[in-house]
Amino acid sequence: MKLAKHRKSLLFIAAMLFASSAMAVKPGEDDDKKECKKPKFRDFVPEHKAKVAPGSEVSFHVSRGTLLTSIKADAKGEKMDLDILNRKTYIEVKTKLPASVGEGFARIHVTARAEEGDCAGQDGWLIMVKDPNSAGAAAAAAQTAETEKQ
Repeated sequence: MKLAKHRKSLLFIAAMLFASSAMAVKPGEDDDKKECKKPKFRDFVPEHKAKVAPGSEVSFHVSRGTLLTSIKADAKGEKMDLDILNRKTYIEVKTKLPASVGEGFARIHVTARAEEGDCAGQDGWLIMVKDPNSAGAAAAAAQTAETEKQ
């Protein structure tokens, strides 16, 4: 009788040890979940709050790991056509301001999605669009020339 009780106890303990090791998380099981790294934007040209002419060239860099087809930019709500070049360590993007963007301040808004994971990055900067041929610019140039003569 004592032997039967010991066998039952031994079997119970063995079953508990087996069950706990079977339910343990093994390394590599969570590899399906990839960490998402949001795209980062940098090296904005022209820089923040710079004065530019309408139709000026605009460029910026995006971090690698960004889905190339997801990169988008707009100025004052107008979509911009982008020239995208993958430089291996970063992505270079060049475009021109739309002709429809008039004088005044314009925010250039950029967005992109990561290649892995489901996350998006966004950024932007403000520029001042000033037509050098406008009456205000001509008056400012004349005033500058007059002060230089004195």
